[in-house]
Amino acid sequence: MKLHQRFLCAIALAGATSLSWAAPPDPVPLMPAGPGLYLGGFTQAVDGLFIDTFSFMPAAFDGLVSVTLSSLAGPVSFFTASLNGQDFSYFPELGQTDFMFQAQVTSSMPLSLTVFGAVLDGDGNPLGAGSYSGAITVAVPEVQSYALMLAGLAGLALAARRRRKA
Repeated sequence: MKLHQRFLCAIALAGATSLSWAAPPDPVPLMPAGPGLYLGGFTQAVDGLFIDTFSFMPAAFDGLVSVTLSSLAGPVSFFTASLNGQDFSYFPELGQTDFMFQAQVTSSMPLSLTVFGAVLDGDGNPLGAGSYSGAITVAVPEVQSYALMLAGLAGLALAARRRRKA
């Protein structure tokens, strides 16, 4: 089921009459945290059903992105998230409260995260105000990693060639 179909189903199930569309937050800065590693975090206030879209600076990466979303107040329930067009649904296991997922991204498009959820009471009705936090980690392969991989492939090719001659 596509993100927009889940969105319509969730609105129908929640019986909501309003959807929170906040102004787009400022780009989330991703700070270098070591060779090939960038970290960023954000906190977002929400009300009822919400859809939030986050952009990041630097804007584009080639690498593995890990995202963790956590309810701070409310409680906030997450339905889906989309990272650069890749959709992720939230199906928590018993006792799990964080929404975590990973995706491989390329620099062909700016890094963008869209989160869809609601602040719900115990019966699943929209409750009102709440907040959540997000943490993002981007692992970018370094040039040395590619060079080492190419050297390993060349070594394998050389070994296979010697074996054929023998």
